[in-house]
Amino acid sequence: MASYTPKNILITGAAGFIASHVANRLIRNHPDYKIVILDKLDYCSNLKNLLPSRSSPNFKFVKGDIGSADLVNYLLIAESIDTIMHFAAQTHVDNSFGNSFEFTKNNIYGTHVLLEACKVTGQIKRFIHVSTDEVYGETDEDAVVGNHEASQLLPTNPYSATKAGAEMLVMAYGRSYGLPVITTRGNNVYGPNQFPEKLIPKFILLAMAGKPLPIHGDGSNVRSYLYCEDVAEAFEVILHKGEVGHVYNIGTKKERRVIDVAKDVCKLFSLDPETVIKFVENRPFNDQRYFLDDQKLTNLGWSERTTWEEGLKKTMDWYTSNPDWWGDVSGALLPHPRMLMMPGIERQFEGYEDGNAAASQAKSNSTQTQMVVPVKGNPSTPKSPLKFLIYGRTGWIGGLLKTICEKQGTLNLADVCREHGLLMMNFATGCIFEYDAAHPEGSGIGFKEEDKPNFTGSFYSKTKAMVNSIFIFSCLYMYIYLTF
Repeated sequence: MASYTPKNILITGAAGFIASHVANRLIRNHPDYKIVILDKLDYCSNLKNLLPSRSSPNFKFVKGDIGSADLVNYLLIAESIDTIMHFAAQTHVDNSFGNSFEFTKNNIYGTHVLLEACKVTGQIKRFIHVSTDEVYGETDEDAVVGNHEASQLLPTNPYSATKAGAEMLVMAYGRSYGLPVITTRGNNVYGPNQFPEKLIPKFILLAMAGKPLPIHGDGSNVRSYLYCEDVAEAFEVILHKGEVGHVYNIGTKKERRVIDVAKDVCKLFSLDPETVIKFVENRPFNDQRYFLDDQKLTNLGWSERTTWEEGLKKTMDWYTSNPDWWGDVSGALLPHPRMLMMPGIERQFEGYEDGNAAASQAKSNSTQTQMVVPVKGNPSTPKSPLKFLIYGRTGWIGGLLKTICEKQGTLNLADVCREHGLLMMNFATGCIFEYDAAHPEGSGIGFKEEDKPNFTGSFYSKTKAMVNSIFIFSCLYMYIYLTF
């Protein structure tokens, strides 16, 4: 079995939970590897997760989105990336029931951008795609053998469906373009630094606060849990020993019912399960069991090291020592949390060191993105609860609808800026103008900012002209016309 040695690794989503443990481990164990981290710092990411690596000379952080093709291509070339470990994803099942489009955007489109960049640059020697055991769907309750890597994919929720879709893209690029891809599918992971929307940190923080532990349904659902450091070691093994074109399950045969997890947390905090555990409404669909056959990874030399009791105790000790690591997470601790995952809402941080994007420690809790607690209404707001989002509101039919809905209010970005007195800057284009009688070609007479767009020869120009009209009528604005 040939061993692979990378030089420059791009790890996506490494300010998140699992990937941060992987990144910290690789930086610590392999000082000759350059590790470049790309993370957009979404609600479940935290730069503090990377503090152990911050001072290392082989560590570099770049704030950015995997959906930006220009950025991804630039990084691959500028940093001479030869290996990608792709962790970045939306992963919480509850959120996928409420905002499934964001999962498609991040998990499928983001993966596609990375794959295309690998194809274009032609320099990648390993692309490790991180998937999930949930792509297999529900395992039969009486099954004694877990799903193996060739088992059929039967996802049952928007999250697992998007991960399965991303896998299909990875497989296709491997077969059609010869990209050196490896896919992993893992069981549930727990440990320090995990955002508390997930079961174990949620139970621990609720127990610390003396609040009830909510269990979906009757708590009979079975899950397998691996400690984060064991999983980080598994990725280290797969990086160096994994075979191109193969899939590896990262799992454990030690299963636990959700209600038993809650009872174990109660035991650690000396709480009475009968009074603390609260049964709540189940998810729209909640797989009963996930069970993996991890023999293939075991053959590479990996094995689970941390017992459940040891890992749970370490996790509890970390959260009790770092209760404010994530700031206000009250929304995440709800029985059915919903994150309003709006693009651009990110955990803030203080800039870079020496221009090389080594990020400094995260700002105080007051600047962090918070999980939104749903509310039924705001009695202090006298405005009508109705808002209409109208595309093409400057056209004929759209204009009529705008007039009809004016009393209730229309909604677009320009309207929001107008309502809050914000200056809005738009980078527009000169392609909304064409030469005419007043501006003949070669005359040197140019169009002015107040001139009405007169070129609609392309859909691009037409839509940019519509944006121009929306700005003029809606808000205080600044226009910058760019010519090419």
